[in-house]
Amino acid sequence: MSAVLIERKEKVGIITINRPEAANALNREVARGLREALISLDKEKGIWVIILTGAGKKVFCSGLDLKERKTMTEEEIEYSRRFEIFPLYFEFENIGTPIIAAINGAAIGGGAEIALACDIRVASENASFGLREVRWGIIPAGGAIQHLPIIAGMGVAKELILTGKVIDARKAEDLRIYNYVVPAQQLMEKALEVAEELIQNSPFALRQAKKALNFRAAIHYGMSYDIEVSNLCYQSEDRKEGVLAFAEKRKPKWKGA
Repeated sequence: MSAVLIERKEKVGIITINRPEAANALNREVARGLREALISLDKEKGIWVIILTGAGKKVFCSGLDLKERKTMTEEEIEYSRRFEIFPLYFEFENIGTPIIAAINGAAIGGGAEIALACDIRVASENASFGLREVRWGIIPAGGAIQHLPIIAGMGVAKELILTGKVIDARKAEDLRIYNYVVPAQQLMEKALEVAEELIQNSPFALRQAKKALNFRAAIHYGMSYDIEVSNLCYQSEDRKEGVLAFAEKRKPKWKGA
């Protein structure tokens, strides 16, 4: 079974991250497949809106697959970051088609960044949101540092990113991170309802409006700097300790270097 599924419902393309047994974690296969799916649907003239969701009812995307990372060399990790992970996050900015995130459960770390990279976020009541990277000795360099202050304000962004805490769906809605929160059984219905609202408008105008909004936010430039800072984190002893502590299920012993 493919790790990324594509379905079409009239003018709506639905992408599903299909690794429920692994909490829909972002491994190399998902990163490549998700990027390919976005590009493919964006090129289809009959697709006016994309909905992105996760398989199952518990997790939208739990972020980077740390189990896979444990099996990779430093060179492989660097290659994946440069040519698989970061290109995926940049692709969300390149895609002209509006993207709705149907957040079916926890959106953590890189998964939260995927949700933020989408244009509109619809979440189920059992969903959550958290950027926990600082607890692992790194930073959220997939766009959260750029998106979250714009979406929820700098104060909220600093609190969530610097503490690494996880909030529930209703709190995320109160903070304007999630546009809508609905019962789990109504999630896709609501996402399709929002998609139908968009489809009533000119697809050309939708793409141009999204392009103008993204240009105003200048997220591309900010993400490039975030990646530079992230690379420094990846070279630090704290990052290595963070990964080791996570694997050993203990509190990390930070060195500050």
